[in-house]
Amino acid sequence: MKKPLMISALVIASSLTMAQAASNPMTVSAAMNASDNTQAVLQGTLGQSLGNEKYEFNDASGSMTIEIDKDITRHLTLSNGQALTLYGEIDREHHGNEFEVDYLTLN
Repeated sequence: MKKPLMISALVIASSLTMAQAASNPMTVSAAMNASDNTQAVLQGTLGQSLGNEKYEFNDASGSMTIEIDKDITRHLTLSNGQALTLYGEIDREHHGNEFEVDYLTLN
């Protein structure tokens, strides 16, 4: 009985965190300095493809690398300059932060 309650609590907490993040998007500049695994929402434009499911992403504050898995984009055609809202988490890498996209919306 404790496991289902714990899982439910984690799902609710994660949903609340993402809902709060959606109402207050993070800038790319802030995302570049955020802690690993920080849940965030980014709004901006897609830059060039960097290969291996990685893209450049820009907003008024700067640019960063994002990763969008093929299963997220399989029914979408993404293009350079396209306005997007990204939902996901910060992934701290040895060369700097990246943003791992869980899902996205086209603006």
